[in-house]
Amino acid sequence: MYLKRLEIQGFKTFAQKTVLEFMPDASGKRGVTVVVGPNGSGKSNIADAIRWVMGEQSLKLLRGKRSEDVIFSGSEKRTRSGFAEVTMTLASDGPGDAHPDLDLKEVEVTRRLYRDGHSEYEVNKQSARLTDVQLLLAQCGIGQRTYSVIGQGMIDHVLVASPTERKEFFDEAFGLRPFQLKKNQALNKIDDSKKNLVQSESLLREIEPRLKSLERQVNRLSQREALEEELQTLERAHYGYEWKRLSGRFNELTANVQNARSKEAALEKEASQLEADLVEMEKAVPVGEGFRELRQTLDGLVAKRASLREKQMKFETEQAIAEVRAEKPWAPLPLSKIIESVDTLRAKHETLDEILAAEKPDLSRLKPLAAELRSMSTELVGKLQRPAPEPEKAKQTDPKAAKQLAELTSELADITEQIAKTEAAMDAWNAREEGKRKHIFETQRKLSLKRAEGQAAERLASGAEVELARVETRRESFLQDIRLHAEALEKELDALAGTAKEPNIDASARIQKIRSQLEWIGGIDPETLKEHVETEERFEFLSKQIEDLRAGITALDTIVDELESTIRERSSIAFKKLDKEFSHFFKKLFDGGDAKLVEIAPTPEMDEEGNILEEVPEGAISGVEIQATPPGKRFKSIALLSGGERALTSIALICAIMATNPSPFVVLDEVDAALDETNSRKFAEIIVTLSTKTQFVVVTHNRATMTNANVLYGVTMGDDGVSKLLSVKMEEIENLRKNA
Repeated sequence: MYLKRLEIQGFKTFAQKTVLEFMPDASGKRGVTVVVGPNGSGKSNIADAIRWVMGEQSLKLLRGKRSEDVIFSGSEKRTRSGFAEVTMTLASDGPGDAHPDLDLKEVEVTRRLYRDGHSEYEVNKQSARLTDVQLLLAQCGIGQRTYSVIGQGMIDHVLVASPTERKEFFDEAFGLRPFQLKKNQALNKIDDSKKNLVQSESLLREIEPRLKSLERQVNRLSQREALEEELQTLERAHYGYEWKRLSGRFNELTANVQNARSKEAALEKEASQLEADLVEMEKAVPVGEGFRELRQTLDGLVAKRASLREKQMKFETEQAIAEVRAEKPWAPLPLSKIIESVDTLRAKHETLDEILAAEKPDLSRLKPLAAELRSMSTELVGKLQRPAPEPEKAKQTDPKAAKQLAELTSELADITEQIAKTEAAMDAWNAREEGKRKHIFETQRKLSLKRAEGQAAERLASGAEVELARVETRRESFLQDIRLHAEALEKELDALAGTAKEPNIDASARIQKIRSQLEWIGGIDPETLKEHVETEERFEFLSKQIEDLRAGITALDTIVDELESTIRERSSIAFKKLDKEFSHFFKKLFDGGDAKLVEIAPTPEMDEEGNILEEVPEGAISGVEIQATPPGKRFKSIALLSGGERALTSIALICAIMATNPSPFVVLDEVDAALDETNSRKFAEIIVTLSTKTQFVVVTHNRATMTNANVLYGVTMGDDGVSKLLSVKMEEIENLRKNA
């Protein structure tokens, strides 16, 4: 590929858009393009523009102090630019020269910088990164910081650089830059992978104990599931039999309860009938209205009789006293008479006591009367003992007393007759009532027996109901579990009941043991199971990631080893050729002498005791030394060369590099400034020879170099501080000169 076009706008002194075309000559040679101009015109800014668009980051190489120094800063007659932009177009010479990755005939690379510091890269007008641009150019054989763009300072820098820096320069010149970039990318990936590996291993170590804990819980869950499955099998057989047994017992108890309830209902009916009869009988018990009226009448008559008897006894006593006194008016009664009277009174008193005993319901009322009679008896005895009254007074009171006594006796006889009739009626009524009471007592006895039988039946029914309730409770407990899977389990339960066999004691013991084991195991939180799945997935992911990272690191190490092997192999081949070409061009420029390149092997790293810490790989090269001996001199160190000799040595080295690994194009920025006219002609001849394989863009003041150019660009600067471009094709001038 070759440099086809360069577009500059706002870059340093090129304020306005400027386009440089780099076309091959008529013979197809890429030729030599020379840029000339007075000092300060900005011609070297073209080399800087090419270096900048290729991704150069060193402000020193760009001859600036700040990144915005590459943007046109303005002048008295022209305002400053807001951005700098350079576009470089690379084209292929033919079908086989196209870029292998892009498969394009042209590749357009653009870099743009704004004053706010924002930077942009584009490849074929598509946004890209700096690393993409560097890799693209390296694959095209164009180095960013090597001989593709060689400035004045770089000529001497190659000679005074350290062996290590010089080796890096040569490696890029040998076309090893793509391999080195890939190696660096691989090493960066290895570093990133190792960091990720450390992080992943750390995370894995953190979650591994938790995963083991969760695995133990999940194992318990598996054990629980196995036990539950075994328990279910045993319970299906056990409770199938229990269902069958309890269903039969339930039916039996249901029949017993129904029989007991039927018997209870019959007894209840008979008891109700007896209670109804009892109520009817109790209505006829002597608490009715007729009995109360008879009782009241009897009480009244008894009271009245007692009163009359009192009066009768009082008058009879007084009459007897009067009679006694009449017989012996002035003599006291003999003691025997008095004793007889007293005995008579005592007999009457005893009669009254008998009446009182018979009339117990009226005892409280008759007690005062008895007390009064006792008092009268005492008084009578006292009177008998006192002297008798005069006969005349006694005779005066006798007729009145006799009359009253007769009346009282008549009334007493009537009352006594009424009492006798009443008592006869009461006796008859009592006889009837006694028969009724006996019937009631017999009925109550039968009722008590029936009630006792009913209570016994009720206790039997209650016991059956309690047992039935227990059976029903257990049955409902089974049904409650069964209802969870209603239809399917019910069919299965019926099937089990039909085929159930009585379980053995071992099965029951096993059920209890399994239940104890399940209780010991406990439940498993669903979130724990979910966490185990997530943690296991995370663990497997990290394990796979660690495995992939280790495999990736191993693969990258293999790639690095292969790249290092390729770099060493190609470097060795290229170095031998470079050494040969360097000696050739040195002799040509110096008309003799000798020069060579010497590889330096790295020194093994040692500890304080002198032991080797790390072996140096076989064939490893850490740097390159340059030995140069001009004609007629014996020293070999380049530090002893004069300024002209150093310049020729540098040019010989650069020409050797271009001959060893030709670059698509090379920009030389006043590298021949220190050469005299003779050496300038030699240099120009070498450039023309090398231009068959490499396109050259030479910024120079040297006339010999100008005369060998195919295209000549002149750069000037006006009073506005802006560089302007003029172009002349030397082939056309030569034709005009020949035709003149």
